[in-house]
Amino acid sequence: MAGKLHGFLNRDGRYFSRLVIPKELRPYLENKTELREPLGPDLRAAKAKHFGAMAQIQARIAEARRHHENATGKPTSVPYPLSAEEIAARHYQSLVAFDSELRDTHPAYANADIDDVRVAVLRDGIAGKLTDTELQEVVGSAAERFRYRGNTNAMVGSTEWRVIARALCVAELEFTARKVERDEGDFTGSPENPMLTKALAKEPENINKAEFNEIKFEDIIQEQIRVTDMGLGKNRLSPATLKKYRAAAWDFEQSRRGKKVATITLAEGEAWRDKMLTSGELTRKTILDKLAAIRAIMAWGQKQSKGTLFPNGMPFEHLDLPVQEVRDSSDRTYSLEQARKVLIAARAETRPSYRWSSWLVAYSGMRINEALQLCKEDFFAVEGRWFYHIRVGEGRTTKTRKSRKVPLHNALIDEGFLTFLHAAPTGKLFPGGSAHDNRIREWIHEGPLKGDPNPPAPNHGFRHLFEDALNGDVGHRAALYITGRSTGSSADDYGGSDIKLLELAAQMDKVRRFL
Repeated sequence: MAGKLHGFLNRDGRYFSRLVIPKELRPYLENKTELREPLGPDLRAAKAKHFGAMAQIQARIAEARRHHENATGKPTSVPYPLSAEEIAARHYQSLVAFDSELRDTHPAYANADIDDVRVAVLRDGIAGKLTDTELQEVVGSAAERFRYRGNTNAMVGSTEWRVIARALCVAELEFTARKVERDEGDFTGSPENPMLTKALAKEPENINKAEFNEIKFEDIIQEQIRVTDMGLGKNRLSPATLKKYRAAAWDFEQSRRGKKVATITLAEGEAWRDKMLTSGELTRKTILDKLAAIRAIMAWGQKQSKGTLFPNGMPFEHLDLPVQEVRDSSDRTYSLEQARKVLIAARAETRPSYRWSSWLVAYSGMRINEALQLCKEDFFAVEGRWFYHIRVGEGRTTKTRKSRKVPLHNALIDEGFLTFLHAAPTGKLFPGGSAHDNRIREWIHEGPLKGDPNPPAPNHGFRHLFEDALNGDVGHRAALYITGRSTGSSADDYGGSDIKLLELAAQMDKVRRFL
């Protein structure tokens, strides 16, 4: 029998993820005594969503703890203390190692000019001329990483923090000198600053190894976010991916009763896999996704540590993975009857998201989170035809990390969407928090499709139905572009100029109506 899930709550047939907020942190969370995330009425689905919801709650509590520390001046404990000199040495080594990696990636890096303004700022930082705010802008993120890893508890503005920040400026300036030398083909240079030279002499070969012996999943994820935010790596990590990966990491940590990534074994992976398979609470696809998430995070850590995290090879290299069930695509697609029930029911709703999100998804195939991110300013007309821009950036994202401009189907215009659009205030058309898509799902399952024994997920139900509708006379390139499917080819950029948009609108006219 599966054990009780920590933080899993049942209230009158509805499920929630719940954590009690420590008393001292409540003022930073609207004086609430607990945080809850709704998981819906379906037990199996609620359990599958629980770990991701718990990760989000814990992140909010961690943020409140940081606010509390800043307000009270009471630092947290330091499990793995390092001196300012040791922190600077490790930062310097990581910069040099990363420099080598970038030179192996693309020639553009080695051809980039040195930022002379930043060099001058670093020198001012070393001299102590910068304010706390200025130091925070220059090396604050690096200092926070070492604080997060438990190497220091120094808080911004304290004397200890300024000492660390100035030492990090030394490391950054010395690295800049190495970059200049390396750009000219000289890889023999070494630091000249006595403080840094002395610190590096203590553990010249074991610094990175020791650091990664204590690393946790969240440390690796944070570093990967930093790298991808700089434009490095394949793609920037979407909030949905981060939520999924954090949920898998939390689940695996609970299973193995440990957080240190370096100590992971194949046996622990097999035990976790078998536990999920025998519980019967998760599909094989979900189990496969969780295992894949852990393998991906471990691979990030191995790369970040230059192979020192798992010196004997990746623990899950020989882990047998479950075979995913082959499902009939019709199981994930709304029937015409189901689609019509939802669209007709939406007409009676006054909340904008309930009224219009299903219609937008039904006649575009976009993902529900893409619809919920739309703003009034995203809609525009070209030659009398209406379009909307599904954007990327400034907190908005798509699965392919690419934006696209999609024609507004005439069914939406006839339904009165433009009247709603013109009357809406500037900004988001569908205001709501991160759980807004869950509320729409619950509205569909408990409203128009209540009593349906096994309805498809609302997002995929309409998306697959729309893609089936594209099988009429819509061109293949247009179909891929409209639904946001990535092929890795130039076809992904379909819809750039006005004439292409108008041609795309002509393709949209071929998509049949469901009502």
